[in-house]
Amino acid sequence: MPEDPTDVWERLRNGFTLTVNYEHPSVARQLKRYRQQQDYFDLVIDRAQPFLFEVIEQVEQRGLPLELALVPFVESAFNPDAYSHRNAAGLWQFVSATGRSYGLEQTWWIDERRDPMKATGAALDYLESLYDEFDQDWLLALAAYNTGSGNVRRALRKQKKITNDHGYSRFWELKLSGETRDHIPRILALALVVDNPKEHGVELLPIANKKYLYPVTLSAQIDLSLAARLADIDLNTLKSLNPQYRQWATPPDDSRELYLPEKESARLSKVLLTMDESILITFDRYSIKSGDTLGAIARKFGTRVDVLQRANSLNGSRIIAGESLLVPRGEVSDFSPPNIKNNDVSKIAPTSYTVRRGDNLWSIARRYNLYSADIVRLNNLSDGEVLQPGQRLLLRNARENAVSTTNSD
Repeated sequence: MPEDPTDVWERLRNGFTLTVNYEHPSVARQLKRYRQQQDYFDLVIDRAQPFLFEVIEQVEQRGLPLELALVPFVESAFNPDAYSHRNAAGLWQFVSATGRSYGLEQTWWIDERRDPMKATGAALDYLESLYDEFDQDWLLALAAYNTGSGNVRRALRKQKKITNDHGYSRFWELKLSGETRDHIPRILALALVVDNPKEHGVELLPIANKKYLYPVTLSAQIDLSLAARLADIDLNTLKSLNPQYRQWATPPDDSRELYLPEKESARLSKVLLTMDESILITFDRYSIKSGDTLGAIARKFGTRVDVLQRANSLNGSRIIAGESLLVPRGEVSDFSPPNIKNNDVSKIAPTSYTVRRGDNLWSIARRYNLYSADIVRLNNLSDGEVLQPGQRLLLRNARENAVSTTNSD
């Protein structure tokens, strides 16, 4: 019994089945764009590393040609955040309407076209339906995925006579757009490079043929910066592994998943078992001033009116000067996560802090997971006071209040 492949490239080679079409002259022409392009392959392989195993798993589980796992390399250069001039998004470049028709949620909070796992499932559903529609011809299915099934049907109707002496797909005879006529041979040319990288002057950096990402099931909304601290992982890394989340937190209305490497996934899952769900979202308290509106406050803090309404149980837009609003804090962009011990979820604040150019009360509070109101009280400041570079602030006691509850002041 043959041993399982040790890396994903060997696994791909073993599953290529569209090989008869590799010999078409159009494939040879597209090979030129890949030969000796080591920088390109280094870039796309680095992007693909966390996700390629999962893509291959889904393709293989359905018994489909593994050339399909190469489509994201050509569609998006394996960039989950890719966004085209046609408003297509994600690894598989779904436009909004097609994504919704295949179950990919798109809201202010989340865009599942950018979810590598869910988008792969949706793309394979779509490709299988196109395969059935076009007489089980994978190249026609791929062409329809790229240009739309209507364009392929029209091209087939116009092509009265098919001259196919080599067992090739009917795709090669059709008059389609230049983009689509180049798109399909690029996928096949890429398969040739994967099949024999040395022959084409490149080295494929190894990706282990094993699971890399593990899901953490979330039963409640969580601030992504808090999730990063609890998992002991860099916030930017967490976001790059979960590019579907477009805001500072997961959506508030449903259970969700975060994908993390095995150790970090286990750590976060364990900590969440013992945490009160009410502290998974952190807030600043803002004192409403005369002339303030919910819209202006939302713009100031980079959030939305409905988010402020939900956080403060407001039915309308009426607010009163002198009262306070809870403002969801969101991420700390310059945060470096500490080791998490004994459920200590906040970055340890120094006893005092020297104000730097560009600092304000809000940015300092976010940096150390504090409430700005506590810093104001501790230093006898006025709310909204302009800080001066070199000014020293006391922080330590403010931290003790910040970790109690999000609704106490």
